[in-house]
Amino acid sequence: MSKKSESDEAVNLNESTEATLTTLTTQINAFVHDGTLDSRCAAKLVKRLKREADLISENGKSSKPERKKLNIAFVEIEAALRDHDAGLLVIANAALRAADDAVEVRARG
Repeated sequence: MSKKSESDEAVNLNESTEATLTTLTTQINAFVHDGTLDSRCAAKLVKRLKREADLISENGKSSKPERKKLNIAFVEIEAALRDHDAGLLVIANAALRAADDAVEVRARG
């Protein structure tokens, strides 16, 4: 499967706006907080939204106030993804400790 070049994406740019991307990013953030969207999927969606935002900016369809709102939304989703992933690490670490404790109890008994 071939990847499109950036110039192909610029030619095929739809009428996305920064406000639309901000809304999508905010909704993805809500899904991550609710636990209804996997963080890996959310990260991929955000990566795609960032590329779309860059194309909008490159094509001169960007405004400072909307770009600022979008950047804030990106910062918020990145923080949410880090927090979510940190929570997963804590859970995994607790599970490993519980498994180690169970092995030690068996070894003593």
